Amino acid sequence: MKAQILLTVAGAKHLIAKALVKKLDLNKRIYIAYGSTNIYLLHHLRINLPNYMAGCNFEHKLNVNNERPKPVVLENGQKIDIKDFEIGGDDIFIKGANALWYENGTKHAAVLAADERGGTFGNFYIKAACRGAKVIIPVGHEKLIPFYYPATQNVNYATGNKVALLRFFYGDVYTEIEAFKDLFDLDAFIIASGGILDTQGAVIFEITGKRVIEAVDFAEEFNDKILENL
Repeated sequence: MKAQILLTVAGAKHLIAKALVKKLDLNKRIYIAYGSTNIYLLHHLRINLPNYMAGCNFEHKLNVNNERPKPVVLENGQKIDIKDFEIGGDDIFIKGANALWYENGTKHAAVLAADERGGTFGNFYIKAACRGAKVIIPVGHEKLIPFYYPATQNVNYATGNKVALLRFFYGDVYTEIEAFKDLFDLDAFIIASGGILDTQGAVIFEITGKRVIEAVDFAEEFNDKILENL
């Protein structure tokens, strides 16, 4: 069976989050970095935290959220308190992205950093990569760019905070494509994108497989469910 399906930005984040909940080994220690997609992940893990973002673009500006809570760390599916970011090779680190692109058919991602030390990338991602943790980078195709440009904070002006674009060199990029496969065993291809009003940033997929109707029902249920704690 084949169908064409539109996912809003919220719908795509719900899809990625729901699929990750199914995919993750909750028996392991899981470090969940700040990010809007990770807010949806926490929601589907039944953890609701307001302002769980570091950098956040809103009000037409590159903004930094200085009122964010402590980073979430799970062990056996439960929140735990840690003093230091002592991640190890058996642990999982989940870090969202601000840019997604393809090189020779392979997905790549990068993240914006307003902090001079690289923010979550410099403070946490580097250590996770060095220690061989399982790194997952959830990002929707609303953030698709044509190619990577090594932007830095060395600019004269910015609409908001000056930022650098830091390229992930380690980890698995996880998009709606992987989510459709993991959640519904469907093959998905992007055929168009865009929209107006409440459908701005939407991505349109053609999906193929036996569980197409389940995916359509999912989109109809979650496309309008923007989380209130963003």
